[in-house]
Amino acid sequence: MATIFLARHIADIFFGDNSLGVYSTLKSKEEYLQNEIRRLQADNARLQKEYFELKNLEPKE
Repeated sequence: MATIFLARHIADIFFGDNSLGVYSTLKSKEEYLQNEIRRLQADNARLQKEYFELKNLEPKE
């Protein structure tokens, strides 16, 4: 009985909804999204700097 339980548990680890393949895919996606966040934050900072530089060139009312 314990052998069947253990075999099923091992099969779930490799092929189930929470398998190692799913975990690996999610880790890759997380890494991609973290890189995308860093890229967008840098782009946002650059655009904010450009905006404020241009805003300072406008005549004061």
